[in-house]
Amino acid sequence: MSSLTFAAALSAPLSSSCLFSAVRASIPSPPSPILFSLGPLTIRWYAFWIILGMALAFFWTSKRYQSRGGNPELVGDIGIWICLLGIVGARAMAVFSYPGDYFGPGIPWWKPFAIWQGGLAIYGGLIGGFLAAVCFLRFKKQPLGVFLDALAPTVLAAQALGRLGNYFNQEVYGKATTLPWGLEISPQMAPANTAPGTLFHPTFLYEIIWNLLAMGILLLYEKIRKRSHDSEFAQQVNVCPATGQSWGRLCAWEIIGLYLFLYSLGRFFLEFVRIDYQYTVAGGVRWFQVVAGVIAVVGLAVFAAARYRKLPAVLTEASHPAPDSPETPPIEPDRGQSSGDVESEPEEKTTADTVKNPEK
Repeated sequence: MSSLTFAAALSAPLSSSCLFSAVRASIPSPPSPILFSLGPLTIRWYAFWIILGMALAFFWTSKRYQSRGGNPELVGDIGIWICLLGIVGARAMAVFSYPGDYFGPGIPWWKPFAIWQGGLAIYGGLIGGFLAAVCFLRFKKQPLGVFLDALAPTVLAAQALGRLGNYFNQEVYGKATTLPWGLEISPQMAPANTAPGTLFHPTFLYEIIWNLLAMGILLLYEKIRKRSHDSEFAQQVNVCPATGQSWGRLCAWEIIGLYLFLYSLGRFFLEFVRIDYQYTVAGGVRWFQVVAGVIAVVGLAVFAAARYRKLPAVLTEASHPAPDSPETPPIEPDRGQSSGDVESEPEEKTTADTVKNPEK
């Protein structure tokens, strides 16, 4: 009886109000962008997720950098500069990309500096962080590619956490949708003339999923690459015996190149869904689509150049030593003796006795 009632309920036509209510409950708008307030100090969810992502990136990068033969203590020092220049670059690109949000009648002069209210462009942060890494590692005379490869997957994890801040700020959402995972946006944060109850694409969620998927691809490729033919020596040790370099240095720039390609590829297509104002070029292509397209091509070129570059000949010899290589010279018997003679043992014994008893 109950099964018939359930089947009848499913077959009964749903009213538009019931269906709309079911859809509305999918992803509700956040209650507040503020995590907590303590006197004059206000901590926002946006800052919380970004700081958490940075902390995760620092800790994970130090472990990965050490496995590549790097000094993990450098990660803390360079991380400070990456954060500072990364935030400056991210804010500068955001202000340039969305000038209407920061300049105009009724907008306070300090608006471009109010980073706690949101507005950090990831590509600007990548550029600023890259410049910081270049300057710091050149000063320390450390290889850049090894560090960037160690950093790449951790940046994707940090970006995924940072996108949760966009949710609490109710920003970076997409076009209107009727999909069951549509996102509610409060009326004051929704576009003008938006009908009540309109749902939007949660592009922040799409990017979180893509970032985690790309991170998994990087880690899987790295695992396969480490075991590949070109780095057979890394199956047993972390340092190539022939060159004294870590496997990460000999395979440097591959992971960071793949990161730039994968992230930018996903970002290019996500821009078709977003509705926030940006500069456009011919054909209505958005500004960040141009940036993503250029960086995707650059990343693919970096990956290909690093992956298919010719490794040093000494590495090939170390992976496949020849029978008569200098490392294992053949043992030849003394020409004055046959292979069965063992005349040298008494001499060694006599020498040893002389050392023990110098009086004799």
